[in-house]
Amino acid sequence: MGNCISDYNHEITQARVEVHGRAIEFDSKESRTNCKVLLLGSQDSGKTTIFKQMKIIHQDGYNRDELLTYRMTVFRNLLESTLTIIFAMRKLGIHCVIESNETNCDHIISYYMTTPFAPPMSYTLQTHNMPGASSEQTALSLPTAVGRGTLSTSLELNAPPSVHLGEHPGSIDPAGMGEGFVFNPQVSQMIDQLMKDPAFSEVMQHSSDFYLMDNAQYFFENAIRIGEYGYVPTEPDVLRARQMTKGISETRFNIGRLSIHMFDMGGQRSQRTKWIHCLESVTSVIFCVALSEYDQMLLEEQKTNRMAESLVLFESIINSQWFLRTSIILFLNKIDVFKAKLSKVPLGKYFPEYTAGPDINKASKYILWRFMQVNRGRLSVYPHLTQATDTTNMQLVFAGVKETILQNALEDTAIL
Repeated sequence: MGNCISDYNHEITQARVEVHGRAIEFDSKESRTNCKVLLLGSQDSGKTTIFKQMKIIHQDGYNRDELLTYRMTVFRNLLESTLTIIFAMRKLGIHCVIESNETNCDHIISYYMTTPFAPPMSYTLQTHNMPGASSEQTALSLPTAVGRGTLSTSLELNAPPSVHLGEHPGSIDPAGMGEGFVFNPQVSQMIDQLMKDPAFSEVMQHSSDFYLMDNAQYFFENAIRIGEYGYVPTEPDVLRARQMTKGISETRFNIGRLSIHMFDMGGQRSQRTKWIHCLESVTSVIFCVALSEYDQMLLEEQKTNRMAESLVLFESIINSQWFLRTSIILFLNKIDVFKAKLSKVPLGKYFPEYTAGPDINKASKYILWRFMQVNRGRLSVYPHLTQATDTTNMQLVFAGVKETILQNALEDTAIL
């Protein structure tokens, strides 16, 4: 995978590495070139992960206090991903092979309901074509979800006295609420044991039929560490922590002579109306596409394929009057997840035009071709295969991106 990414991006970078050679000869005493960069794309495409990478790469990373603000988000991601697996197992009629795991599933659900981020009444399992699902979006009340006996939400897990289980308000501000909450290590051990059950592998074969966050496997594999007392998230944890981006986030950093003002725009449909406030005087747009979403449906509209939604959104961006003088940088992201999925879930099942099988290069080029077909004005598009959770990969990618941004900035100022 690494060679695939490196070779592809190296070719793209080399093709334009001399572009700015003449331009940077202007007086070194002049101020930095100011650039406005927008991160655009649909939900879960990796925009916020790239935004976090800029802090790690160009702003000295996260200090301990900043890392701690992500602790509740990590807890929530781990627990809700586990609940998704449990509910999918029960919807599909898959039983744990290890008998104790059946009881542990009930304990995990009960524990979740004591946390600050538990919903007040029910948990929603997002399903697509799951056998037995009566609707695209199946709401499972807790007794129904458990399905085997009566669930007591006051079940004790022998937590130490210092553990605050609290009352759940129905929602959580990860940076502010639930500060006294400590993850019960018994629960993390239950999760670890559940993921070792053969039933887990069986339900994952149906992963195209329900929504599970891409980084769930990472959190499952690190459940024991996450459940330790005194847990402090690492930067890799932060990069994989998922919480909805609401509104617009912005940051400033320098890359060589460039002074970058970057905006991370919420990708949900409900958030896109807010983009209009940032569309003027944009130097570059980085449009993110999750390659791995070709078999997934939108959370907002279960009949719409996520890749198809990204294509429609990209078409509206690249053909917009706002971006006629803007460089368009296309990140084909989550190449690692895409590669792992391709051999199990055929791309041709969702895009019948594609007939080249599980070849990662051919599949990536096909998706790139699909995006280029909607570029009616034939604007220059600078594509990159990316793995946003890999800091080394993002450093290499942004070495090429820097050249693109600089070239466009200098053209706007009539230096080129």
